[in-house]
Amino acid sequence: MACRTPFSFDAFPSTQLPHAPSTRDPWKDNARLALITLVVFGHCLEPLRGVALIDALYRFLYLFHMPAFAFLSGAVASTEVSPRLLKRIAFQLMLPYLVFQGLYALAARLPGWPDAGPSGITTPYWLLWYLPSLAAWRLLLPLFVRLRHALLLACLLALAAGWAGDVGYRMSLSRIAAFFPFFLIGHLYAPAWRERLHGPLAAAIALVVLVALGWAAGAVPDPRWLYGSNGYAALGVDGAAGPLWRGLRLAAGVAGSAACLALVPRRAFAATAAGARSLQAYLVHGFIVKLAVAAGALGWLARREPPAIQALVLLLAAWVLVRLLASAPAARLLDPLTCPRWLERLLWRASTG
Repeated sequence: MACRTPFSFDAFPSTQLPHAPSTRDPWKDNARLALITLVVFGHCLEPLRGVALIDALYRFLYLFHMPAFAFLSGAVASTEVSPRLLKRIAFQLMLPYLVFQGLYALAARLPGWPDAGPSGITTPYWLLWYLPSLAAWRLLLPLFVRLRHALLLACLLALAAGWAGDVGYRMSLSRIAAFFPFFLIGHLYAPAWRERLHGPLAAAIALVVLVALGWAAGAVPDPRWLYGSNGYAALGVDGAAGPLWRGLRLAAGVAGSAACLALVPRRAFAATAAGARSLQAYLVHGFIVKLAVAAGALGWLARREPPAIQALVLLLAAWVLVRLLASAPAARLLDPLTCPRWLERLLWRASTG
């Protein structure tokens, strides 16, 4: 049986039962589906970097696709503070994080696995950084919405985090700070943006913005600037240039998120329902990508095809993989891991008050 929650509080909502009446917003599910496809596409491109076209496409995607996910997460987040919120964070974010941190540690022992795997329980492995980051953003949101100049303070926090040498991959602290402004913007301004970023003119402007960002992506001196996981010293810049580069990264992320989401269709399609199961695709696709690298499939593609064909093939592969991993049969198979309700029932004691 698919996991259900009474509401969606992040960019990765749980699966609805097929017979449940649909109250979902097609635009949000279309956005989730498009963004998770871009995430998988970016991870497929990563092993092929070193070629100009692949590098440019990779940097272009990372300018906006995770900021857009953070924006969408903030758009559906509530500001309630209650034991119910803590329960959701614990069982829908942190438990899957721990489960998959362990599963990726086991997978890294397989012959040919292309990296060393997780370096410890407190350092999120590769794609798992988003879960503890989202948990932290949900806890920060009720505080920040009560502050004056909340967005300014969030941006200052993102800029200041780059000066701290001990803020990095551990506990995803650097990314929590670096991407929190996008989450907060989504919460504060998503309804207004959605009304204004609509229609042929908005779509035309969005395309122009994305083309401009594609051109600007070539000026990024190091793709690590786009990850939000390194401080200024680690990126080889001084304390004055660092905030300037991070500020430009924030501005590009906002513009790219708005442009990307402005192009998302608002009506339902046959594939739209897969957007409601994006969490399982997000968590599981890493195994497929790493195993493809270990098997030499991506290297074979790089040797046989020019970069443009490589990109097209990998984009199609990302779409097919997302559709498979976000399908209803996959949900029935993966829910015990991606949404461990069995563990929640085992550990959670209902209130008797």
